[in-house]
Amino acid sequence: MRGIKNPDGWVRLDFPGGWPGDARNAFTGLGLTADEMSTQQLTRTMANFRKSSSAIKFGKLMHYVPENGVYVYFRYDSLQTVMCVMNTNDHPATIGLSRFSERIGNFKKAKDIATGNTFHLEDNLSLGGKYLLVLDLLP
Repeated sequence: MRGIKNPDGWVRLDFPGGWPGDARNAFTGLGLTADEMSTQQLTRTMANFRKSSSAIKFGKLMHYVPENGVYVYFRYDSLQTVMCVMNTNDHPATIGLSRFSERIGNFKKAKDIATGNTFHLEDNLSLGGKYLLVLDLLP
């Protein structure tokens, strides 16, 4: 929603589609912009991960005091560890991972849930401005 000039009206918009003859239909994807389709796919990906994640559903929470506009927390159980990193800055940020060694432990890799990309955990982690990174930590 980008309705800065009239935010109340924008948040009360009808969900597009569902009626015969609708030119835009968010149920089927008909008439949606690329940005809207991308947002739908990201929401679907995150919801499916949440649905199947034992750490998210049943795990414990450990969070760290934000530093320089970056907030990090973990959800974890005996089967899985999920790391969430939120950069609230307008600009990219790099954080040192040693601060989180208690929770990262012996994990060597991480899977970015939004993109599906897997990468090695290094000494630092970089992320874009105004960005949320959800990582499934892997051995």
